[in-house]
Amino acid sequence: MFHLVAAIAWRQHGAFTFEQALAAGASSSWLGRAAEAGTIERRRLGVYAIAGTPRTVAQQLMVEVLGGGRGALATGDSALALWCPELDAPRQPVVAVARRGGRRTSRTCRLTRSSDLHLANPGVLDGVPVVGVARALLDASIGRDHDPIVARINACQRHLPMSFGALVDVLHTHAQRGRPGIATFRRALGAMSREVPDSEFERLVLRDLASVDVESPVLHHVVRPPGERAIELDMAWPSVRLDVELDGRDHMARMKTARRDRERDRILTRMGWGVVRFVWDDYLDRAVSLVDEIVDTVRARTSTISVV
Repeated sequence: MFHLVAAIAWRQHGAFTFEQALAAGASSSWLGRAAEAGTIERRRLGVYAIAGTPRTVAQQLMVEVLGGGRGALATGDSALALWCPELDAPRQPVVAVARRGGRRTSRTCRLTRSSDLHLANPGVLDGVPVVGVARALLDASIGRDHDPIVARINACQRHLPMSFGALVDVLHTHAQRGRPGIATFRRALGAMSREVPDSEFERLVLRDLASVDVESPVLHHVVRPPGERAIELDMAWPSVRLDVELDGRDHMARMKTARRDRERDRILTRMGWGVVRFVWDDYLDRAVSLVDEIVDTVRARTSTISVV
């Protein structure tokens, strides 16, 4: 009998439910004896795990989803961590359960009670039942300001073929009055730029620039020097030929990349472009002055071109 139950558990990070064990042919008395013998461990009401299996983040989430009742799904930051490798799993799993018939309370996970799980576009990632990525972003909006939601959306866009239209569709299909997170999600979509930033560093600088009186930059602008490879710029003001490069710590640690960047900067300078380069630590240490420096440079080059 053990091998039948284990076959189910191995597909679910070592966890299984009382109902699944019965469907495999086990009895409640067998489960009781196996638990007493230490072969299996009871993790939640009606949820067990094979003894000795690693207590990973994935197993913890699986246990909470299985314990959520029929149709329960990982959602919010728990689902986003499965969808997007750039995002971390939360300390406490987030699970969506049916408003009627699902688990009512939990001290070990955050429950989102839902009457619209049929709109969740569910699937399975790494063995865990999850909501679709757009629904996960909506549920992650509950209790948050819009800015961290924009960050999560941009991270997902960098890794997934997710259109802006899919996000708008989720907004419209879930937009009943009083739905938790809907107002934050709407503000997040309104605050998004047309281009997807290549990094969180870019997103933060772009956000800060939007709050000051300066022309908006163009992301991923391409310059084609004669006889050279095309050069893609992080943030550009083509009208004044200004390039602002935002380099992460890992970027600057690679000597080969640094040499390549110096060469591209020399090419741009010969073409009349101004190049300003910042690293992530610059933003951590002096975000306000960094943005002020960018604004002052844009204005200075604008004045110079106007005079000429």
